[in-house]
Amino acid sequence: MNELPSSLRFADRRGVDPSYNQQGTGQAEDYIDLRELLRACFRQAWVVVLCVIVFAGLAIAYAFSLQPKFTSFATVLLDQDRAALVELISEQQTEALRDGIVQSELEILKSQELALRVVDNLHLVDRPDILDTTASPVAATIGAVKNGLGGLVKSFAGGDPDAPAATQAEADQLAAMKEKLALRLRGMLTAERMGRSYVLGLSVEATSPELAQEIAKGFVDSYLEFGRAGDAAALDSAVAWLRQRTDDLRQAATDAGRELEQYRIDNGLVSVGTRLLSEQEVSELMSQLILAEAEASAARAVAAHGRDAVAAGPEAALANLASLPSSAPDEAIEQLRSEFLSLSRERSRVAERFGAEHAEVVAIDQRLQSLEGLLFDEVKRRATQAENNADVQTRRVAALREGLDSATKNASADTGAQYELMQLQETAESYKTLYQSALTRLERTVNQLSLPIVDARVLTAPDMPSGASSPQKAKYAAIGIVLGGFLGALIGLVRELTRSALKTSGDVRRALGLPVLASVRRKRLAGWRLPLTGPRRDRALMNGLRSMKVAVDGHTRRSGLRTVAFISARPGEERERLAYEFAEMLAEHGISCLLLDVAQNIRRPQHGHNLVDILDGDAVPSFGELTVAPALALAHLPGGPADSRDPGETAMFAGSERMAEVIAAVSQQAQYIVLDLPAASEGACARAFAEYAQTAILVHRTGRASDREVQALAMTPDWDEKLCGAVLVES
Repeated sequence: MNELPSSLRFADRRGVDPSYNQQGTGQAEDYIDLRELLRACFRQAWVVVLCVIVFAGLAIAYAFSLQPKFTSFATVLLDQDRAALVELISEQQTEALRDGIVQSELEILKSQELALRVVDNLHLVDRPDILDTTASPVAATIGAVKNGLGGLVKSFAGGDPDAPAATQAEADQLAAMKEKLALRLRGMLTAERMGRSYVLGLSVEATSPELAQEIAKGFVDSYLEFGRAGDAAALDSAVAWLRQRTDDLRQAATDAGRELEQYRIDNGLVSVGTRLLSEQEVSELMSQLILAEAEASAARAVAAHGRDAVAAGPEAALANLASLPSSAPDEAIEQLRSEFLSLSRERSRVAERFGAEHAEVVAIDQRLQSLEGLLFDEVKRRATQAENNADVQTRRVAALREGLDSATKNASADTGAQYELMQLQETAESYKTLYQSALTRLERTVNQLSLPIVDARVLTAPDMPSGASSPQKAKYAAIGIVLGGFLGALIGLVRELTRSALKTSGDVRRALGLPVLASVRRKRLAGWRLPLTGPRRDRALMNGLRSMKVAVDGHTRRSGLRTVAFISARPGEERERLAYEFAEMLAEHGISCLLLDVAQNIRRPQHGHNLVDILDGDAVPSFGELTVAPALALAHLPGGPADSRDPGETAMFAGSERMAEVIAAVSQQAQYIVLDLPAASEGACARAFAEYAQTAILVHRTGRASDREVQALAMTPDWDEKLCGAVLVES
């Protein structure tokens, strides 16, 4: 009886690394194999060459099938010096050329209005055939039938065709023809700005050199005429408006002046200069009052000082006399002051020499007292004079105040009339200023209108094409070569990416580093479902199955329970068939084997057990309950229930301890466990069960999966050390 570890993890039981794995593709991600890249290019070179030849031939044939076209080229300069010239002559401020103006001129050159002018100037309505704009035969037939039916209906109605209606229809038809011709001309025109300059280049492509030159010349002449007409129309409109505006402003200014003078007469308002008489009177009285109040204040101050001087007595008369003003100079008072000062010095000298009791000192004191009395009398006189002057100034201020009040009352009566007068004066001045400004602008605009200056001039006249400009056969050939090369390279890349180079045993050894255990043919059965028993194998298949067993035994060291997984890159590679054949071969030789059908591609057994239901709680069946035939030691356990074909449902339980316990329980009597795992392209289910496999066999069907998919699967860490070989299924 076999014993398994409780976790059933076989990562520690991997076999030794085969020598061919070290020489295989394990280092493919570290460098680019230039030789393999060159070989791939040589393999797909014929595809690229064929596509280039085919597309180049088609492009050249298409170029020869096109009608030759000729291009006439011309250039027009937007004159930058025009603004300075206009300002110099007419003092008219013009806007300098900017990028926006240049782009606007370019759009005018491409406009429908200009194209209609070209149609009229070249009289293209009389020869519409040169632009190939005539109606198709079908449209002409339908139009003739409609006109005939309309005339027939009118004749049966008993009335003559309406002549005005017919004239209107012809006019509409003519307008439609002009619009159609203009649209065709716009399609033939190419206009662009030459770099960042003020030069506009235009080219016209037509079916003949003469027609191309004629249309290009028509566009240039129409553009210059359009500019002159536009400037003239704008200036005419401006002059007419300015004339009307000037007349209106002159009349308004006259009416405002007349209304102002009439208001002055009606209200008796007299003006002196720019001010009314009452205003000037109030202003003058206010100025006099301010001066009088200042003089009165000064006079009162002097009178107060005089009173203080009188109160100080005779002793301070000499000191206060100088600070009191006099109406006129007094020489006698000056002599008294000089004498008083001289006697004072003489007394001091005599008293110091002879003493204060000396007779001469006493005589000097008497004279000094007499002089002090005289000086004190002068102080009192001047104080009285200051009092009189202060009283006069006070009376003057009072009189001025009375006069100012009277004048203010008189001016208040004119306040309303004065405000209305000011409004009328401002209105009259405003109209006069506006009239002068409008008259100046009118003169400048008239001068501008008389200047013979155009906005643009022709630099290069439309030339006569010397040869066809299109189609350019070399360009079409180059486009065909590029497209053919690109498409050929793309087809070659797709072919190389989808190409399967693993077609022989040698290819598998070189690409994967694995030995080919068997090469079998694909069994072509519609709706492939493997039967469960019966000898159907040929000799080559039996030899391959035996080689698989030998490789498995060698990789697992021939000890204990052996688990082998059958893996593939994509579904439909005969993996499930080989897994079942391998398990059945072991059972036929008396080797008990458990087949875990995780991919669920083999026909389900009769017992009805499955791994998902057991994990969900069903009883764990024995090995004998899972056998497919009584005499065959082959137990078959599907991964999921019959109504579920999704291997991912089984993969959800792959890492659980319950899964390991169930597998260990049902494989107690088995010597081999064969895992039929889903393809790598179907999801991560195969990787989820990788830990339960000791070794693995890679099944590859030629032409089914790409080389990169097979190599990626072989180099996956989950299978890299477990792969013991590969089986090649020939398509």
